[in-house]
Amino acid sequence: MDRLKQFAKYAIWIILFWILSDILIYTGINSTYKNMEKRGQLPTGVQVVQMQSTKVNGRIKLNISNPELSGKYLKIDLYSADENILGTQYIEIGNMSESQTKNIETYFKISDIKSYEISVVDEVGETTTGFMDTAMTTMTVVVLVLKLLFV
Repeated sequence: MDRLKQFAKYAIWIILFWILSDILIYTGINSTYKNMEKRGQLPTGVQVVQMQSTKVNGRIKLNISNPELSGKYLKIDLYSADENILGTQYIEIGNMSESQTKNIETYFKISDIKSYEISVVDEVGETTTGFMDTAMTTMTVVVLVLKLLFV
């Protein structure tokens, strides 16, 4: 019986350590993100929820609520502190109804981004490399680690 109690104590300590480390990692990573500066005016019906970057990457979250933007594209330009364009992405808005709100979420791996500009265009241009549609979820990270360990 004592051995089972000892095992339970170890299991609880491991679980508590795991929870504490997750909290510290989450806080540490999210504290490195800083809000980017806006250049120019946002198009009507486009709301920025989150536009943040670190020294090496960033995340963009937008809400679109204007049905007049159906069939068009959002052009997102990312600028350095020296006003140089470091990245451009075109995102298709798609068809929208009157009461519909579309959420757009994208991520990028481009260094030293300080400001952004969003515009609406009719045609797609060339997108810069470094943009991703989804962040790495916990399950993706676990699968990649397992592949690295066993391959």
